[in-house]
Amino acid sequence: MNKTRIFTKTAVFAAMLAASGLFAGGRVITYPAPATEKAHCSYTITANGKNVDIYRAKSPQFEGGEYFFAYFDFDKDVTIKVTSTKPLDKAELFPVKFKPLSRDKKSLEFAVAKPPFNATVLRDERNLPLVIFGNPIEDDIPDPKGENVVFFGAGVHTPQTIQLTDNQTLYIAGGAVVKSRIVAKGKNITVRGRGILDGELFERFSIPPILKFDDCNKLILRDFIAKDPSGWTLVMTRCDGVKIDNVKICASRMLNDDAIDICNTSNVEIRNVFARAQDDIVAIKGMAAKSDNTQPPCNNIVIENCTFWTDIANIFRIGFECSAAEMSNIRVRNIDIPFYAVNYRGPEEFWAKAIVWLQAANNMPIHNISLEDINIRANGNDMCMLLANPRKIGCPNIHKTPDIAGRVYDCSFKNIKVHGKKGKFNGLLYFKGVDANSDVKNITLENIEYFGEKIGRDSKAFVDEKEFTSGIEIK
Repeated sequence: MNKTRIFTKTAVFAAMLAASGLFAGGRVITYPAPATEKAHCSYTITANGKNVDIYRAKSPQFEGGEYFFAYFDFDKDVTIKVTSTKPLDKAELFPVKFKPLSRDKKSLEFAVAKPPFNATVLRDERNLPLVIFGNPIEDDIPDPKGENVVFFGAGVHTPQTIQLTDNQTLYIAGGAVVKSRIVAKGKNITVRGRGILDGELFERFSIPPILKFDDCNKLILRDFIAKDPSGWTLVMTRCDGVKIDNVKICASRMLNDDAIDICNTSNVEIRNVFARAQDDIVAIKGMAAKSDNTQPPCNNIVIENCTFWTDIANIFRIGFECSAAEMSNIRVRNIDIPFYAVNYRGPEEFWAKAIVWLQAANNMPIHNISLEDINIRANGNDMCMLLANPRKIGCPNIHKTPDIAGRVYDCSFKNIKVHGKKGKFNGLLYFKGVDANSDVKNITLENIEYFGEKIGRDSKAFVDEKEFTSGIEIK
C-alpha cells in the first residue's frame, strides 16, 4: 500500500512537471490566443510538450494570402515540435543553425538552448510559412495600476489611438491583441510586453504608422509583436537614444509597409529583431527638419543579431530621402536574410532593388558604414548585392537641392555569404558616382562568398565599377 501511494504521488508530480514545462528541458510559458484571433491552420506546435497557439499575418501576393506565427517564453533548453497536414519531409528550417532532431512526412522537431530566437519553417518557400518566436521569461511585469503605466491584459482591445508621453510605459501582455496605433512624443517612454499590436483594422495610409515616435529621447521598445500595418510600421523621427530589442514585425499586407524607418534619428540600437515586409526592411532617411530648419543627422546606429525578409524591395536602403546633415557610423552585424525581393530591377532603374543600397542625394554624405557577417539564403532568383550609387532625386518637397546628388565614402563589407539555390543568382556589386563632387570612394569588401566561391577584384561577372569611383578594394 505504501509503495502504491508513493508511486501514485510520483506519477502525479511527474504529470504536474510535464504540464508546467519543467519535466524535460527548461520552463515554458504559453499564452492562449483570443478565440477570434487564433489561426485554424494546417500547423500545430508544442514547446516541451505544451501547446502553442498560432496567429496569422497577411501576405496577399502569395499562395493562401497569409502566413503564420506563434510565440512563447522559456528559460533554457526547449524542444519544439511542429506538425502539419501537408508534407514537412522537405521543409527547411531557417536560419540553418537550427537542425531538425527528427523529421517525418508530417512533423519535425528541433531544439533551442536559450532565448531569444526566431525560426521559420519553410514548407513551400513564401507560401504559408510558419515563424516561431521564443522569448525570455519575464521577471519584471509592471503593475497594471502603476503610475504612468498603460496596461493591456489578455484579450482583444480596440482603442483608436494610444498616446504616450514622458515617463510612460505601455505594456501589452501575452495573449493580448491590441488593434490600434501608438503615437508617442517625449522622454523615457517604453513599449513592451509579449502581446500583439495589430493594424489590420486600418486601410492603407488611413492613419500614420502604427508605431510612431516623434522627438523621443531614451525610447525603449522590446519583446512585443507588430502585425499587418497600414503603411510604414515603426517610425522614429528626430529621436535620440533608442533601444529596440526582440521586437517582431509581421507585415507584408500592402505596399509601403517599411518595417523600420530611422528618420533624422541618432544613437539607435536594434537587436534580436525579426522583420518581414513587402517594402524596405531598414530604411534610414532624412526628411524631417526641426522647427528651426536644422536637419538632424542619422548617426551612431547599431543593428545586430536580426532576421530581415523583404518581398518586393530592399533589405537596407540608406538614403533616397536625404534631408539630413549626414548618415554615418552605422554598424550592421550578424544578419540572417531568408528572402530578398521577388523581382530583379537593375541598378540603372529608378526603383532599383538590392540587399544593400547606399543612395546618397541632396548633397548629403553617407560614410563610415560597415556590414559584417551577413547570411543570405538564395532561392535561385537574382538580386543586386550592393548598390553604392548616389542619385539626383527630384523630391523638392523634401530636398532643398533635388538636382544635386550626395557622396558615399569610407564603407566596408565583410563576411557576406550566399547559400541555397544558385539558379540565376549573380549578386551584382555596383559602384557609380554622378560627378567629381558626388562620387563613390574608399569602399572595402572582404570575404564575399557566393555558394562557396570567393568573389575577388577580377570577378568581372559580379563587379561593375563605373565612373566617378576610386579606392574600391575587393579582397
